[in-house]
Amino acid sequence: MANDTVNLTEMSDVSAILRLFEEHHVAPTFDPVPYLSRLAELLETETENYLKMDPDPFDDRNPSRNPNCSFGHMLKIIFKKEIFMQKLVGDYLRDTYWTRLGISTRDSRELNTAAARLVLDLMPGLEVSVVFQDTEGLINRLFSWAEKGPEPLQSYATGLLAAAMELQDLAANFRELNAHLAPLMLKRLWEIQKRCAEEKKNDELGKIKRFSKFSSDQPSTSSKTPKNTASSKSRASSSSKVPKDEDAELMPGPEPADGASDKGKLPKNNKAKKFQGRIKGSKERKSGNASLNGSAMNDSSNSSWAEMESYVIGTYQMHPLTDSTRQILILRYLTPMGEYQELLVHMFEQKALDLILNYIDFDETQDSRLSFEALKYLGALLCHKKFAIEFIHHQGLHRLLEIPRPSIAATGVAMCLYYIAYCEDAMERVCLLPDHVIQELVRYALWLLECSHESGRCHATMFFGTSFQFRIILEQFDAQDGLRRLYNMISTLSILSMEDASDLLDDDESHAARQTVRHVCAALKRYFEIHLAGKVEHLQRIRVREMGGSPHPSTPPYKAIKLNADQIIDLITTAQELLPFRASWSPVNEFVSLGGIPLLLQVIAISYLWNFTGRAETVRSALDVLAVCSVSFRVQMLFCDRIQIPDDANAVGINILLGAAEGDIVADPEVQRAALCVLIHCVCAPVHRVGGSVGRFNGSAKRRSVASRTSEEVLNQVWECVRSHNGIMVLMDLLSVKTPITDADSIRALACKALLGLARSENARQIMGKLPLFTSGQLQVLMREPVLQDKRQEHVKFQKFGLELLEQVSGRIKSNVNEFELSLAKIHKADVVAQTRIQFNEKQLLQLIHQHLLSKNMVESASILMKEAGLPPLPLKQASSNFPPYRATGNTPSTPSRTGRVNSQGAVALPSTPVAVPSTSTPTQQMGIIKVNLSSSRRLRPGMPSPGPQPGVNSQHRALQKVTNWDSPTTMNKSLGAANVSTGETSRGVSLDAIVTEYLMNQHALCKTPMVTCPQFDLFQPHKCPDAKSKNTAPANFALRVQKRAIHPRFGGLDGARMDRKLVYSRFRPVRTFRNDSETFTCCAFSPCEQFLMIGNQTGELKLYNVNTAVEEATYQCHENYLFNIEPNWTGDLLLTSGMYRPPYSCLWAVGDFFDMKYSFEEEEYVEFSKTVQDKIVGTKGETATVYDVATGKKLLSLTPTTSNNYSKNRATFHPSDELILSDGVLWDAVSGTQIHKFDKLNQSLSGTFHPNGLEIISSSEVWDIRTYHLLRTVPTLDQCQVTFSASGDVIYAVHLEEESREEPMYDSSFKTLDAGDYSSIATIDVKRCIYGLCSNKYDTQIAVVENSREFNTPSESIVRLYDVGRLRDDEDVGSEVEEEEGDDDGGASENSDDDLEMLDELVNGGGDEDGIDVDIDSSDSSDDGQFGDSDDDDDDDDDDSNSYFGSSDEFDEELFSLNADSNSSGSSST
Repeated sequence: MANDTVNLTEMSDVSAILRLFEEHHVAPTFDPVPYLSRLAELLETETENYLKMDPDPFDDRNPSRNPNCSFGHMLKIIFKKEIFMQKLVGDYLRDTYWTRLGISTRDSRELNTAAARLVLDLMPGLEVSVVFQDTEGLINRLFSWAEKGPEPLQSYATGLLAAAMELQDLAANFRELNAHLAPLMLKRLWEIQKRCAEEKKNDELGKIKRFSKFSSDQPSTSSKTPKNTASSKSRASSSSKVPKDEDAELMPGPEPADGASDKGKLPKNNKAKKFQGRIKGSKERKSGNASLNGSAMNDSSNSSWAEMESYVIGTYQMHPLTDSTRQILILRYLTPMGEYQELLVHMFEQKALDLILNYIDFDETQDSRLSFEALKYLGALLCHKKFAIEFIHHQGLHRLLEIPRPSIAATGVAMCLYYIAYCEDAMERVCLLPDHVIQELVRYALWLLECSHESGRCHATMFFGTSFQFRIILEQFDAQDGLRRLYNMISTLSILSMEDASDLLDDDESHAARQTVRHVCAALKRYFEIHLAGKVEHLQRIRVREMGGSPHPSTPPYKAIKLNADQIIDLITTAQELLPFRASWSPVNEFVSLGGIPLLLQVIAISYLWNFTGRAETVRSALDVLAVCSVSFRVQMLFCDRIQIPDDANAVGINILLGAAEGDIVADPEVQRAALCVLIHCVCAPVHRVGGSVGRFNGSAKRRSVASRTSEEVLNQVWECVRSHNGIMVLMDLLSVKTPITDADSIRALACKALLGLARSENARQIMGKLPLFTSGQLQVLMREPVLQDKRQEHVKFQKFGLELLEQVSGRIKSNVNEFELSLAKIHKADVVAQTRIQFNEKQLLQLIHQHLLSKNMVESASILMKEAGLPPLPLKQASSNFPPYRATGNTPSTPSRTGRVNSQGAVALPSTPVAVPSTSTPTQQMGIIKVNLSSSRRLRPGMPSPGPQPGVNSQHRALQKVTNWDSPTTMNKSLGAANVSTGETSRGVSLDAIVTEYLMNQHALCKTPMVTCPQFDLFQPHKCPDAKSKNTAPANFALRVQKRAIHPRFGGLDGARMDRKLVYSRFRPVRTFRNDSETFTCCAFSPCEQFLMIGNQTGELKLYNVNTAVEEATYQCHENYLFNIEPNWTGDLLLTSGMYRPPYSCLWAVGDFFDMKYSFEEEEYVEFSKTVQDKIVGTKGETATVYDVATGKKLLSLTPTTSNNYSKNRATFHPSDELILSDGVLWDAVSGTQIHKFDKLNQSLSGTFHPNGLEIISSSEVWDIRTYHLLRTVPTLDQCQVTFSASGDVIYAVHLEEESREEPMYDSSFKTLDAGDYSSIATIDVKRCIYGLCSNKYDTQIAVVENSREFNTPSESIVRLYDVGRLRDDEDVGSEVEEEEGDDDGGASENSDDDLEMLDELVNGGGDEDGIDVDIDSSDSSDDGQFGDSDDDDDDDDDDSNSYFGSSDEFDEELFSLNADSNSSGSSST
């Protein structure tokens, strides 16, 4: 073993030592102590080298994460040896190790000491929870060794306990042992400290005696020695030589008088001594030399690293164990104990505060690492408010500021400063200290902000973020250029760089940088909020003085200013109202000049790619900063400028804010609310601000464009920027948000408020006025009830903003506040009514039925009902009704009631009403007769006494004999009819007849044009009077229209062509089916000669089928994958195809004797021909449109919008005149390539297509006017539908192509037809399969529909069906789902089709040139269309028998082919 020991001493390779250990450890007499000691020596050498690299002392991550760290590499090698680690932790730390092996002569203490030393050396890379898990009695042994064990085992055990107690579960389990050990450790520290002080004093006395003969010849040089060991008298004499101006530079501010109290002031006799080294260091940093030499506690400028090491990184020696290391290990154990409240009493009893103050005094310790551990212990104790206040009272802050920098102890100071700032009471006492102390505190923290370790910068940032609420700290921060230093912390980070430097960072560096951004944004938020509070307070005081009042007292500088979110919003609103438009607000102006606004917007945008827990907080803080800064008009204009972000060079600030509000950046409701608040402060700012009505001009033209703007111009620019970046769509989507349920109501309220501010823009208001949210009452529906009942208060805000928004969009200005409050009360009332559960007594209903049967002389039925239901007999006296009768307002004497009967005296006889009437004894008087005095001008209101019968009045006066007092029920007798008289029973004032009459009356009151004479009401169908028609209007009946054509050519009167279209395009008859069992069809198109049907499939093939025989004529391989578009030119010699997944995505083919590729468009995802002269091709790739020449294939234009709408299904298309191009919602000049206008994005998918009339653009459900760029109307039927116009251009085929959509599953398997003139719906045809494409022939006589099953890749269910337009099915077509029978029927159907085409051509071809069609959009026309549609469905079916072409409605087979004629209007919202 001796030879092994010698060999181990010479070995430096850890792997070789471990291999040797594995070879010999199984021997019974194996001694592991030499192996453990040698490994510990090697580890301690590498640990010393690692600490000289000055790592962050708070970074407890494994050193092996750094690939260049040899210490971490050594740890990896050891940890890979599982047998060695199990022996080390599980066996060698047992005090009975040798006894268990049967060797009772050896003591285990030496082995335990070596093992504890090695485990302590390995602790930086060990997982503590694993080390102390499943170890039998290890923690108890450590407690025993730490209390009574010999050195150095005692200290090593203390260090291991310190690591174990970092785990809260372990600390809680050993609470009693900790309560016993902690006071002992404090006593041990006092003993060690006392012994060290005595040794130091003896050393100093010895040095004085040794060098006393030189004291008279030369001055004291104690300040130049590496370690300042001179006596206090010599140090005082040395410090007295410090120049006076240097001391003033360090601690500026007024000095107190000699007799004044020195509380809060650094001790006069050693103040210069403490800081003279840092004075010189600060001067050197100002001159550009930030070397460590300037930070030593001496005057020397040429000190070596050996002299500076103890001041910067300290010393840490495990063997032989020094007093400094012993104290460090004890302090590490006490640090986690300091957080527990129950141990705080021991800290005060053992005077832990005095102990710590001694340790942080560098004159006493001269060891930065020992001071750092004491500062960590201090930070744990500062969590207790009582201890923090006591620390400030004992001038502990002064001691902290005396710690030299740079050093690891200064990094510990940063943590302590943060904990002090966290305690509000302690911070108030700090703010009461003299000004020069506050100034030095801020200076020290700012140095930490720039020059400390990463954790020091983090703690310093959090210190400022917490202490900004104290105005005195904020003022010192501004006085020392703190905002620039805080900004520089994030502006220099690689993760925010536009270059690819961020890709070179590892995960740890990226995480640390993101945490820095998080803390800086939080500090900036607090900084600007407190500045805002001070600014608003100043403005309010000025305003109060101008009004002659007395301002409220301001908050003292030493008191914290606390603000919640609602108060900050109010402050921003007040600032926008009171702050002059061009006023200079220094914090915001400085932040703007530094480039802070674009930087924060960049942080918000880039955070989309980050993945760490503080992302939402970072973005929310950045948005809160922008919200405060938006008070300045310069910031609002910066929101409209472009922001450079890595993925999008054309991003605009408003676009980033809208993305955050929509939840695209961070799906967090707090972030959404913060982004909405920023938008609200921008769009809801006052139009006319103080000093913002007159422009100001500067010298340069560039500055003039900004400075000369008025407040109204800036606001208009913001409005247009929000609108052009699809703000209307984003905000409207947020109005209907329902998740998360706890935040939906507040998000709705904020979005509605933002829309309210945006509605002040004329362009935005015009668009909103056409949207279904306002025209179809969707907003009122949302206002009825909250998403969550507990959020009623937020919903009230939403209702308030919703009512104001309705008034703003409609243009109606509320006359007074009471009207608004009444409207709000109505909404609440409607909400209560909607939630009311209607309950009634069923026996009362049966009594009404019994009464009704008696009135109809059904006495036997009434008696049976009374017997079976057990009804009580009717009372002799009737009870009056409490609900009011129907009151028809606006009736004139010439217009009697609609359902009444006029008697000979002119009185109107109404059906019985719920109100009782005076009874008469005339048995022949009909029940329910009410005499109305038509000449009476007095209008009765609820609550007025009912006029009684006036004696002496002639019956010709037609007196009103009706009780109208609703509040005071009156019991009256009412005579029954003859049948009732015979039974001897009385009836009630409430009757079944009265209830039904009132119900129908209420329906009739809703009619737009009510009629006096109405047919019998249907109780099972809602009633509606027909709309008024002109006498020249064409009849709804087709036969009458044809007959009337002789009088009113060409269509039998006004709206005749439209009625013909409704008739024709609501009837489709399947005549032929094209199928290929091996392929799935995807698209189709008719050939120009109409003889062939071209069909594309998923494999990229193009198949030609004969239309008449359904035989496949040819197959061409056009693409390698999915073919989704086919377009031939008019002459049929050219063909465009577009495919997916593999280039070339689009091709132009020459069709003739051969089918050859003419040009390929590698990157164009979709192509189509021009419209008027097919000499150009427009292709689409993303948001870019490219125009090519057909003859040469050369690129003519490339059109990329400055601001993209990013439609998911953008397809560039030509205007019918070929003068314009529409791509990605942007209108272009097809000749010059100039961008003309960008239309607002109101849907996510479809960019739009031109109407054949050349005046409108249809984009999903929106219809835009090309001439004015206004939104003409919205057609909900076209929502998310791809539109195809008929050849004549007067009918729209709409197909919903989204297979995955499940919101409207019916439209997935159906296509719709609409009138292209007024967008009224004609029919919805369900084909029972998903529709992949639709095309129409050039005569509009047939359409082809690609129908696939819902499962994609099922070829047997993929077909293309050919339909005849305007024909209903015959009896022969019943059961034609079987394809063989369909083939027979198709042949028969085609024989008589020639004669039918003549009539169809007469109906269809004249539609586009009809006279009397008004293209102007009007809501009344839309409603009329719905009525005509209803009439068409009824009347046309009646005379279908007389027209063999259209067939009979009885022959319709609903099982195979269901047709749902849509009698409703298009639902358009135009007015």
